[in-house]
Amino acid sequence: MMITLNAIEFMDISDLPEILELERSSFGKMAWSSKDFETALSSDYDYPMVVHKRPVNTEDRESYINNLAGYSVLRLLGPEAEIENICVSPDMRRNGIGETLMQKMIQTALTKKASVIFLEVRAGNTPARALYQKLGFKELYVRKGYYRDPTDDAIIMQLTL
Repeated sequence: MMITLNAIEFMDISDLPEILELERSSFGKMAWSSKDFETALSSDYDYPMVVHKRPVNTEDRESYINNLAGYSVLRLLGPEAEIENICVSPDMRRNGIGETLMQKMIQTALTKKASVIFLEVRAGNTPARALYQKLGFKELYVRKGYYRDPTDDAIIMQLTL
């Protein structure tokens, strides 16, 4: 599946059922709640984005069940940006969706005049770490035992824009 930056849309409240299902299956006890996503949707600082497997008719979004390919949330605060959340559906991984979402967030941060982007990633998430390094992120430090289920360290990474 070829995804382009223009295939990424702003998240809509009608996307939440599928997002929450994917969030829980991917992140377990560390998953965001519905309230977390609702806050991101209403925030002036957050840029929640989605990629669908098929084009979505905005008048009939709810008819697209199991249509979520991935989602992300970027937070911008002054000159700093942070990747708050990113997830790709297991059946859509290794198709460039995560990289395209990352590129869209980097592009958004640049447009909004951010000078740096931060993120944290599980130490054991080798594919994600490799993607972030490919995009120019550098490892800054480790938060020991940050993640649960399973316990893992968090690697804090930074991209200077």
